[in-house]
Amino acid sequence: MEFVRYNSALTVLDLAGEFLAKQEAIHNLPLGILRQLAKLEKTSGSIPNDMLMALGIDEENFVKVVLVRTPPRNLIICGQLSVLKKAAQWIYSIGIDIPGVVGCTDTSKTFANEWSNLTGHRAVACMKQNIYQLKNLQEYPRKPGRLSYATEDDIALVMSWTEEFEEEALGLTEHPNLEETVRKEISNNQVFFWRNDQCTPVSMAKRARELPNGIVVNFVYTPEEYQRMGYATTCVGALSERLLNEGFKFCSLNTDAENPTSNSIYMKIGYEPIGDAVEYRFEEISNSP
Repeated sequence: MEFVRYNSALTVLDLAGEFLAKQEAIHNLPLGILRQLAKLEKTSGSIPNDMLMALGIDEENFVKVVLVRTPPRNLIICGQLSVLKKAAQWIYSIGIDIPGVVGCTDTSKTFANEWSNLTGHRAVACMKQNIYQLKNLQEYPRKPGRLSYATEDDIALVMSWTEEFEEEALGLTEHPNLEETVRKEISNNQVFFWRNDQCTPVSMAKRARELPNGIVVNFVYTPEEYQRMGYATTCVGALSERLLNEGFKFCSLNTDAENPTSNSIYMKIGYEPIGDAVEYRFEEISNSP
């Protein structure tokens, strides 16, 4: 088993795209990020040099492990369980420090346990996720209103709702480059509101990573004053319908496995669970009494 680090997302996709596409929706996170980086590389000629993109390749030249990290985010890992310990050992051997890991449940657990053995850090499971896929939209109760793009006039609101989503759903307390990110998302028509019959934004969802055949929906957020009214269901349902009508064969999203409300919302629309994932945070163990 050989591990190779690359500085070209186009090269990584060329080598590992088929491996990831075998489970396209389950691998939506690493596959989608690599495709975003490859698009950036095509247009600008380069990508940020602090990215970690690596593959584990066996003696027959088959990809067995894919590793992707966009600092300061956690390491994303997917691959065969039998080689994940070697992947952790390789990252440790080249001196890369990582704050955590995310991937399919057995995958990230195996890696996290080995990382703990190597570093002495405690691996804390901080988020369990369900991975969903939608191919056919089901009928569901729709609230009055309409789906619309967020515009430049909505930047402050989208920033606020994005920040609140990151804090509530992801546990993030720092939001670097938030305004720049939101402005870019809005200019690319990635942010959608469901507006009620008074044209007030009451729920938000974003179209995110494009896959070879599908697309990811994320950042589904409804402020507290509009929760439990069916707006999130309507917003995600309307956006998913729009994306399927654009020609995508499926929509995919990840949810907090311990949030029964959000999981119920998606299944009402027709999203089906196809896998699960878990995110681990690595913590130093204090030796002080």
